[in-house]
Amino acid sequence: METGIIIASRGLPKTGQVTEYRAGDDGTYQGGWWRGRKIADNRERFIAKTIEGDKVVIDNATGLMWAADRFAAGCGDGDTDYWSDAILVGNALDFAGNTDWRLPNINELVSIINWNKYDPALDEPPFISTQSLNYWSSTVDKNDTCYALVINFRNGFISNEDKEEKVFLRCVRGGL
Repeated sequence: METGIIIASRGLPKTGQVTEYRAGDDGTYQGGWWRGRKIADNRERFIAKTIEGDKVVIDNATGLMWAADRFAAGCGDGDTDYWSDAILVGNALDFAGNTDWRLPNINELVSIINWNKYDPALDEPPFISTQSLNYWSSTVDKNDTCYALVINFRNGFISNEDKEEKVFLRCVRGGL
């Protein structure tokens, strides 16, 4: 709908939407600014970096820092773990010069899904060697606490998984 009103998006955050669902939506213009960024480094959402020999991905939309490589310590060395062990791995992690790592909640995992991609449903690169299978979140299923929510990186679907099953993990730190 044309209103004739011009709204400057300079001070508004980017949404991260890249698909155009309706003409003139965020997918069309991809306006706004990534949080806390200057013009020169404001073009890309995901920035790959190596810090103290560890590969990470910085998400300019959320401020989260992700372990990039599935085979690194930040992703449990590529192994699957029980949910309780995955929580411990995140909390004990000393990675990329930081010790405040943790298992992400389900909303944080959803935030890195690229709905235009499949198998895996996230950007590779900057993420590396992602299995197109379930990954743990720290979010417990509200209907049954024996289960926790997982995201499937093949298609971005969320489901629950018995905490006694072994599932992949990817640790995160920081945020809004």
